[in-house]
Amino acid sequence: MQFGVQLFGILKDRREGTLDALRDLRKLGFRRIEPCVSIGGVIPNLEHVIWPAEWLEAHMGEIQGIGLEIPSAHVFASDISLCTDALIRLSQRCGIRQFVVKSPEKLSPESLQEASLRYMRAADALASIGAELLIHNEWADIAAHFEGKTAYEHLLGLCLGKVGAQVDIGWVQYGGEDPLALLRRNASLVRSMHYKDFRREGDQLVQTTVGNGIVDNAACFQFARAAGIPQLIDQDEFIADIGAELTQCVGILSSLVQYREGSVSYLNTLNVDTGEVKVLWRFEGVIEAPNWVQNEEKLVYNADGRLYTLDIESKDISCVDTGLCDCCNNDHVLSPDGKAIAVSHMPEGQGLNSTVYIVPLNGGAPRKVTQNVPSFLHGWSPDGKELAYCAFRPQDWRADADVYSISVEGGEERRLTQGGFNDGPEYAPDGQSIWFNSTRTGLMQVWRMNRDGTGAMRPEQPERNNWFPHVSPDGRRVVFLSYGKNHLEPHEHLPNMQVELWLMNADGTGAHRILSFFGGQGSINVNSWSSDGKRLAFVSYETH
Repeated sequence: MQFGVQLFGILKDRREGTLDALRDLRKLGFRRIEPCVSIGGVIPNLEHVIWPAEWLEAHMGEIQGIGLEIPSAHVFASDISLCTDALIRLSQRCGIRQFVVKSPEKLSPESLQEASLRYMRAADALASIGAELLIHNEWADIAAHFEGKTAYEHLLGLCLGKVGAQVDIGWVQYGGEDPLALLRRNASLVRSMHYKDFRREGDQLVQTTVGNGIVDNAACFQFARAAGIPQLIDQDEFIADIGAELTQCVGILSSLVQYREGSVSYLNTLNVDTGEVKVLWRFEGVIEAPNWVQNEEKLVYNADGRLYTLDIESKDISCVDTGLCDCCNNDHVLSPDGKAIAVSHMPEGQGLNSTVYIVPLNGGAPRKVTQNVPSFLHGWSPDGKELAYCAFRPQDWRADADVYSISVEGGEERRLTQGGFNDGPEYAPDGQSIWFNSTRTGLMQVWRMNRDGTGAMRPEQPERNNWFPHVSPDGRRVVFLSYGKNHLEPHEHLPNMQVELWLMNADGTGAHRILSFFGGQGSINVNSWSSDGKRLAFVSYETH
């Protein structure tokens, strides 16, 4: 998961070595920074933390050379509506797409009305180049109320939807409001979210490291991830070492990415030609990875470590007897004749030890196939002779993620890829090639190679993070799951995010989006085409 960082607290006590501080942030893994920028002159004694626009323009090449980008910036100006030419120039030269302002210092109905007129004028000018203006809340405009609303929300309303919200959840808490409730009330306007946290000391709230205070970061994280908006760490104060605290913040926030409590799952079908979506069943909890039983109106999916079948017509649900394989994850594939299913079994409490087994679909004793762990299954060759899977194996003192194949009878595995993070292997219906996804060129992208691992090629596709290519039964079309370019790290496929399904021809032409929905991990990890090649099964989710 990618998190940005607001620079004010990092730079305020560092009057020299600004670029060195930015290099330190890049070493910590940050890519997106949000500086404070002054328009129309230097703010005395603060130029090291509130950069003059001219300084930023002059040093943008160096900042990009460090490996950082600036998608947003806080703007300090006497009248933002009179600075639009400077903002447009910054956007065009520095890539800034979100300019952030605050509520006026004086909070009154009159001052808020005046501010809204200035902000809307600036927002109209920025919209002409595809940029936008956002308002960042402080604690004071949360504590103050007008007409039954916080002053912050009152100002947003006065801007008639032209100006977005950058919500600082820490200041919302400090101002006496529930951060999640405020986010939900203004969901249509929220474009960015800042993390700040406070702990109680007697009757006072004192700023602390994000994740160590009273703010419900987990709930707000789920909101931001579902909305697909930028998330930035914004600590004004650091107790000790800045790098250590930032690392701790990222660790705490990153631990939330697999959090799926309160999820609801919808098992759906999509007609890829008409776009018609049918909801087959609503499940409390998480189900994942439907397979379509060939020549039947029946699906197989996993939930809570078990496999289940759902009859599409009768809606009857049955548990598949998988014997000792009671911790099946979302990597399972039906045999070409439909009589067996291969699963990835990963017992809890034993580390990353996923092992591939083959089980009769009607139930019976599982047979172990892979000896090396972990192995995450994805493909079964059309001739029924071999399996393809993603595996982590020590290579040159590191564990690479590569595609391997193995006989269905077990034995020695064969490494088919090298370089990058490789996953999701699936055989084409003719058995001559394998489709997979790889980060070998940077982003996660869809690739195709010969069955023996030679001749890898990357079809034309969107500049996004694309996962799990699934080939239609006739071999003519390929569907894949797609995440936004900057929504996560290329090697991640996370749950509870805004994702898309794309369809392209098997020759690599004609890639286009066919569906946008809330999902990700578990939605379409394995092949789920119907036998006639007209429909797909997938899982979408909602959270509470």
